[in-house]
Amino acid sequence: MIGEDAFCPKTGASLSDEQQYDDQGRPRRVVTADEQSLASATAGELTTGATRSSKAALFNRFRRCHANHHPTDDALYRKAALALARLKRTAEGTESWDVHVWYALRKRLAAAGYDVEWMHAHVEPRCPHCHGRLRYEEYGDDVTARCVTDCANGIDQLSAIRQTIADLYTRAFDETVAPAEFLLF
Repeated sequence: MIGEDAFCPKTGASLSDEQQYDDQGRPRRVVTADEQSLASATAGELTTGATRSSKAALFNRFRRCHANHHPTDDALYRKAALALARLKRTAEGTESWDVHVWYALRKRLAAAGYDVEWMHAHVEPRCPHCHGRLRYEEYGDDVTARCVTDCANGIDQLSAIRQTIADLYTRAFDETVAPAEFLLF
């Protein structure tokens, strides 16, 4: 993932809060030292995260984020690892973006009876066209999300995001779900 939820796309390790600058002067964050990053020699690398991370990185991030909210749950971790393997193997194009995989994983674990509300705190929906940030507006009971770069001419992107996640989930688990079933916040 990128933005505030960014992590090392190879290992899932956290990134430093402060920015460093690479040789071209671009702002980056440093991969922090932890068991996975030290074992893979990624500790200290500069990155901004990625839109697509490895299966291991997503799983490590899932486990680390879960530990911030709940005690260790090996049964949950096994279920999450299996679901992530199916999602990553199935995902194509924008479906493979971490944010879409994360929401599909959330749905799969919720269907299995796990508490997954905490997962919302570790992801932010992004524009399905350019992966840019979204601007939210509330009109009565309806919420719309428009790309801040206006790449889609001001069209609400929530239905497109939900459709992408629903398509991924349906193919990965051979189980049809309606796009409206995906709560994004």
